[in-house]
Amino acid sequence: MRYAAIVLCALFALAWRPSHANALPREQTGAGPQVASPKPNPDASGKYHLGDGVSAPKLVFAPDPEFTDQARRKRLVGTVVVGLTVDTAGNPQDVRVARSLSQDVSKKYKQIALGLDDSAVAAVKQYRFEPAQFQGKPVPVETKVEVNFRIW
Repeated sequence: MRYAAIVLCALFALAWRPSHANALPREQTGAGPQVASPKPNPDASGKYHLGDGVSAPKLVFAPDPEFTDQARRKRLVGTVVVGLTVDTAGNPQDVRVARSLSQDVSKKYKQIALGLDDSAVAAVKQYRFEPAQFQGKPVPVETKVEVNFRIW
């Protein structure tokens, strides 16, 4: 029986805004609490954020991350959230752990969980995407990917 890690990718952006985001803010209408202003596209670093005409990048290649021997022996499972920028060619850039698996385990398993974090980052660096689009042109976009480690 082969142990495998299943990679589920969820491309959710924290900056997602509904299509009615251009309506008057609530503070101007007098209804409800104040709403934070949306992130500009592009931001100061030149990166775009999903919404306001920016489409999500589409995952086209996602290799499975390596499930470490220690994690397999301890039957450690969980999810690592990886933040990244998908560039205009569809390649991941600035890949980093946004939410570590080590946050969800006891102190004695933290080192093993950090090994799975490293494995998730290494796998996401190999991902390939169809780039995000804005007005018909590819643009760099910030996004997050969930990497799930499960033992079957």
